[in-house]
Amino acid sequence: MKESDINKYVNSGRQFEVDCVKFFAIFYIVCIHVYEQYGSFDFYHRMPDSVFRNMIEFFGGPLAAPVFMFCMGIGMVYTHHKSAKDFIRRGWKLLLTGYCLNFFRQTLLQLIGMIIGVETDLDIIGGLLNVDILQFAGMSFLTIGIMKRSKLSARTMCAIAILMQAVGICGTKLSIKSVAMQDIVGLILPTGKWVAFPLTLWMVYSVFGLYFGEILQANMDKKKMYHKLITVFGSLFVAYTVCLIFSGYDIRSFYALNNDFYYHQTFLSTLWILPIIICMLGICYYLFESIKFTKIGNFIRYCSSSLNTIYIIQWLIIAYGVAFSILLGIDKTESPYVIISGGIVVLMIAIGITVLYKKVRKRRAN
Repeated sequence: MKESDINKYVNSGRQFEVDCVKFFAIFYIVCIHVYEQYGSFDFYHRMPDSVFRNMIEFFGGPLAAPVFMFCMGIGMVYTHHKSAKDFIRRGWKLLLTGYCLNFFRQTLLQLIGMIIGVETDLDIIGGLLNVDILQFAGMSFLTIGIMKRSKLSARTMCAIAILMQAVGICGTKLSIKSVAMQDIVGLILPTGKWVAFPLTLWMVYSVFGLYFGEILQANMDKKKMYHKLITVFGSLFVAYTVCLIFSGYDIRSFYALNNDFYYHQTFLSTLWILPIIICMLGICYYLFESIKFTKIGNFIRYCSSSLNTIYIIQWLIIAYGVAFSILLGIDKTESPYVIISGGIVVLMIAIGITVLYKKVRKRRAN
């Protein structure tokens, strides 16, 4: 390797502020899942109408999935397996993992319910082919892998992602009757109730994360960089939000679960969420860089590096917990304390199982 190449990448290895925002995003997304599955709130038909609902849908919205996607893009820059072939292989693996999770958290439970005579209003095919964040991650790796094979720059990828979002916005009007076809097309376009993260609407986060990762990797002074980013993007966010409010726009639609507003990303919502992510990276850098090499820092890094495993396990815990609560006749709740404490318990159990799972894998490998 040339000396110029070494100097070019001054920020190599894991970036602790990225690990921090991912760690917090894990907690937020577990809480929003507990809120969705165990809460009795009518979030499908009503906008957030309380402090608690606004907080949990905000933190479980812009600071959850978009953060995962943006940091996934950053990780694409820092990974040692960065060839087009590696990305495509990773994409197929994530797609398969996503569908396996669908089977064990939804389809299997539905089949068991049918056998024991418990009726549900869920669609078996829709649940099995549901397009969630792992499917999106797989499609994102596949698409970026193809772009890398074509030797496209990160800037060009960003331009393509913006055009893709325009296509996706138009695709919200697409109507397909077949549930199976909805989900297959839903990998790319927003086509039905079982499609949460279609590629076209959400690709912009992973690609802009990749572009940000390239800038971060080559930056000589992270402290100065994040100071500028917080100042510029924080000011833009405040000005943009004020303009939207004064123009009569309801900014809750950028994060509300109501009417699929959050899942149907638009240019307006993306422009609102991206500055939040960038500012959070800077804030985490300033607040937590000092604990980077402490036990807490090691714990944060471990959880961040085990994100996919924790995500899968928390869904299984929540799904089977819901099944047992139905069998036992336990009612859903509107208590913020129960939901938040439930999120903490689920996360801790998921992390514990992850630790055991990785230890077993390591022993078998040896």
